[in-house]
Amino acid sequence: MSTQSIGFLRESELISRAASSKGLVLKDKLRNSYSCLKFDSEVIGTFNLERGFISALEKQGFTFGPGTKPPHNEMAYLSGHSDQRGSEVFESDCWAWGKEEKNIQLTVYFRLSVAERERGVLCIPYVWGNCSGGACHRPTIDKFVKVVAEHFPDTHPLIREAVNADFRPVISWRDIGLGGIRSIEELFDELYGRNEKVAKLAGSSLSPFDPDPNPRKSILEVTDRAFVVETDQPTLFKRWRDQLQFFKTDLV
Repeated sequence: MSTQSIGFLRESELISRAASSKGLVLKDKLRNSYSCLKFDSEVIGTFNLERGFISALEKQGFTFGPGTKPPHNEMAYLSGHSDQRGSEVFESDCWAWGKEEKNIQLTVYFRLSVAERERGVLCIPYVWGNCSGGACHRPTIDKFVKVVAEHFPDTHPLIREAVNADFRPVISWRDIGLGGIRSIEELFDELYGRNEKVAKLAGSSLSPFDPDPNPRKSILEVTDRAFVVETDQPTLFKRWRDQLQFFKTDLV
């Protein structure tokens, strides 16, 4: 079997490299996610709700003012009025502050995750600040980020990229010098995805394959998946073929 070394990079390292390429600093704590690794960046912009900025927001359909009925009349709200359909808290359409708050601020940060189909790291903007509760409704957040990009010309370049990319900017593998890198799951699927028997073998306790093409054993566990640089992918294919051949030979 092939003993030639293969260069692996972890998913977390790819996200870190992508963040660094855009001048983002990642928070140490991993986001709670059952689907994939996600990291939040530190805040890249803090924006005071001063008169000029509020005026720019109002031109895009926002309103800022106190609630009208108790207990909401004790709070001030920046509302996006973005045709929110649901009534659940997680679909909130506004940010809220106590009426006595004098220094009203909102902050922008990004949530990063690997997007294999897009061949890079996805960066989704989020908005919070010193509010008591914030908007989670995506159209409201995107509209706010668009106003930030237009009203503050010196803001972080990734905010403008987000607007230009429909709020889903991707830092491509090529941008960080890793064009062609792919996960071991995707590579195994390319090699054996049409062979149902081999695919079942790979998912069983008898699997001869190393590295394991199915590292994510449970959707409740986030796995820091391995990726392979393009130049080492033929070596990995050969290793898997050799392992399968050895397994078949050992059966007889």
